[in-house]
Amino acid sequence: MTSIKDLEPCGYLRLECEALTAIGWLGEGVEFETGPVSGRFICKLKELCSAPWQPIASAGSHVCELCQFDGPMFSANVFIPYQGKIYVAPIGVVHYISTHWYQPPQIFIEAVLKCPSIQSIDYKKALLANGGRSLVNALKARF
Repeated sequence: MTSIKDLEPCGYLRLECEALTAIGWLGEGVEFETGPVSGRFICKLKELCSAPWQPIASAGSHVCELCQFDGPMFSANVFIPYQGKIYVAPIGVVHYISTHWYQPPQIFIEAVLKCPSIQSIDYKKALLANGGRSLVNALKARF
């Protein structure tokens, strides 16, 4: 997986969407903020990551580079629309927070706490309202 600094544009997914903003694209040798997060935040993030909306298919999986041995594998991403951005994080962000004490930026924490259920129409509306029309269209083109 490519390492991308938090809050940088996320061009890694090769989706035409200027609103995509990277969160939690961590790798070996990359510095990141550490510290505690609230239980409310991590519970909501786990819920969102349990069945994330995927506008594209992933090619392969990634093993956590921060673990010394037997790091978990993950391949999906979670898309969180908020205030004109769509924050995209690998679902391994839950592991990074729980195991490696990664502390995401406060704006991402706010976005997660305000994010509607991914299966809801409000989530789709939030994607569209925050610059995600090309993401929705990319998904339609797949089918």
